[in-house]
Amino acid sequence: MKNIILTAILVLNMAGNLFAQVSANTVGSSPEIPKIFIKRSLTLHFLAPEKIAYVDIPKGLVGDLPDKNLLRVKIPDSAKIKDAFMGVLTILGEKRIKQYAVIYDDRPETAFSPLIDIGIGGMRVIESKASSISSTELDSISRLMLEHRPLNTDVRKSKNGIRAMLNGIGTLGEYILLDIGFENTTHIPYEIDGLKFRIEDQKQHKATTVQSLEILPISSLQNIQVFEKRYRNIFVLRKLTFPDHKLLKVELSEKQISGRSITFDIRYSDILKAKKIIM
Repeated sequence: MKNIILTAILVLNMAGNLFAQVSANTVGSSPEIPKIFIKRSLTLHFLAPEKIAYVDIPKGLVGDLPDKNLLRVKIPDSAKIKDAFMGVLTILGEKRIKQYAVIYDDRPETAFSPLIDIGIGGMRVIESKASSISSTELDSISRLMLEHRPLNTDVRKSKNGIRAMLNGIGTLGEYILLDIGFENTTHIPYEIDGLKFRIEDQKQHKATTVQSLEILPISSLQNIQVFEKRYRNIFVLRKLTFPDHKLLKVELSEKQISGRSITFDIRYSDILKAKKIIM
């Protein structure tokens, strides 16, 4: 009888130890939420496949966004850690979400990863935003457009040794992608002050006030300040409509006081001829 009782006690002790190990290993996490380990001397960097729109950082941690796709998280020196499970870290992108169970572990034998590359496949799609296009996807499409030589370069304006060209227009969902280029035929480098888009009346009357509506691009692929011979860029605008008596004007201005500025027009009929981009 004693042997049976002792055996039962040993089995219960083993089961308790096993349950404790499993509980410690899975605390605060689920099969869908992977664990990530952190210690005081370690800074975690999470690289997202799209622009990070929102983060929820557990109490006891601090973080910032050094870049639009990068989240940096660490334990501050003043933090007092009571539990191994610190909380759930939530990273929300433009279309996707990812969560991690953050576990404090200062043991040297624990495998730590200072850079976590999330990857598109590692994030869950948010259904309410599934139809939208992320800035990362827009940049990728713009880069493909820029890498291909334009088929039909249309010189829209030539002034002071500068030629303005409309290389193509594409549509992608709720966006318009404008392939615009400039050519400098002089020997003086062109220092860009800015490039603006605005909608204005086709015919201006001296007695009336000019009605101008500036359109801000969602993004531009390249950030070039100076060009010697050629400048080409892809600008993304939200899809817009305007009547026939108005024009979308594109103006490139130079930084110098007597700077060379050049303006050309894009008609709504040009936008209607835009090629549909299929992802």
